[in-house]
Amino acid sequence: MAQRSGLGLVAGGTRRGIAALSRQWSAAATPVEKAMGKYRVAIIGGGSAGVSVAAQLLRKLPASEHSRVAVIEPRDAHLYQPYWTMVGGLGLDVKNSARPMNMMIPAGVHWVKDKCTTFDPENNRITLAGGQDIEYDVLVVAAGLVQHFEMVPGLKETMGKNGVASIYSHEFVPKVWANIQAMKSGKAIFTNPATAVNCGGAPQKICYLAEDAWRSAGVRGDIDISFYTATPGIFACPSYRIELEKIMKAKGIHANVKMNLVEVDGDARLATFESEGGARVSKSFDFLHVTPPMGAPDFVKNSPLANAAGFIDVDMHTCRHTKYPDVYSLGDCSALPTSKTYAAISSQAPAVVHNILATLEQKPENATATYDGYAACPILLGKSKLMLAEFNGYSMEATPTFWPINQHKGWWPFFFMKRCLFDRFYWHLMPLGRWFGKHTIFEPPLKHKQLKPVDSVAMATN
Repeated sequence: MAQRSGLGLVAGGTRRGIAALSRQWSAAATPVEKAMGKYRVAIIGGGSAGVSVAAQLLRKLPASEHSRVAVIEPRDAHLYQPYWTMVGGLGLDVKNSARPMNMMIPAGVHWVKDKCTTFDPENNRITLAGGQDIEYDVLVVAAGLVQHFEMVPGLKETMGKNGVASIYSHEFVPKVWANIQAMKSGKAIFTNPATAVNCGGAPQKICYLAEDAWRSAGVRGDIDISFYTATPGIFACPSYRIELEKIMKAKGIHANVKMNLVEVDGDARLATFESEGGARVSKSFDFLHVTPPMGAPDFVKNSPLANAAGFIDVDMHTCRHTKYPDVYSLGDCSALPTSKTYAAISSQAPAVVHNILATLEQKPENATATYDGYAACPILLGKSKLMLAEFNGYSMEATPTFWPINQHKGWWPFFFMKRCLFDRFYWHLMPLGRWFGKHTIFEPPLKHKQLKPVDSVAMATN
């Protein structure tokens, strides 16, 4: 009996050891039948930002506190959107971009499988679609972005038809690759809107991948490629933009800036663009890849937490709400003036978690950990090269990690990382709170915002 008991202990220890290495090898999360009336921390959203914060919190809170953390998320599947560029541009399987939500939300938290509909920050309360009110000590809003295909007249009706598709849709991203393969000659157009988007480099990544695929198929000379962006330049960080402009020119891609897609006539295969001055021009196409306008969800945009642009109004360093000290936000629905990428989220989350813990301990003077603006965009230049554009989204200065490699050029090792490693780190380590972006598995040291005496007094009295 003692021997069997010992084997059982070994087996149990082995299971726990394996579970510590991967979220996908540990217990599934189960939605609660009924949410509690109050939680210490309520997290809105089970995407990259919400799961990152929940997982890192659980590593720092005692086990007795885990069930007092709620993740409010109605979806059954968690989608890894960075994978979609490779689905549309390399023909990878879109099924690999999804995992069951119960294998992403950390086991131990309360998974409230419902939607948040309204915020009442004056009373530390939210209301769910099912009608239940939930109170909180700390609220984290990580609700992501919504793709608005309907905002471009004619676009929604022609998606998936007439040569029109988008990597920004789980439903239609496989159609992008099908359209690339079917294209033998004609005019190809790629667009980028004026709004914030998930990963600002993706609209041109798919352009480069399509160009490479057509070149490999021997039809590149028969296809005219144009890239239209509503922004003043093709990339926000100046030093990378200069190199990308050279790449577009070398590939024979016609770049058009300050040109916003405002209408699509799928049957006539016409895309209409509006210049900064208001003039409109229609262009014929045989292939059209659209990056739709995006914005925060309506329940965020129309809430007392949002700024005039519809994003959660937070301090750009501490991610703490500018009016309500018990509210934090990170990721795509926040007003942080940086690139909306998972790389940015992986740098925001540790600071947010530190500040949440300080708030829970009623030590607001310690809630000063800062996010410095770091962002990164792995720009696929073809089926074997990638430019790993790392930069500060606040200062727009390049901040390369892999010195002495020139990250303004395309390199195959970076392509290998994107193609074979990044998604595995994401699925297995991020939901355990053990992935910190450029810092890999090592939790980064935190910098702190220096408060003025008047700020300290204000925080202590809120």
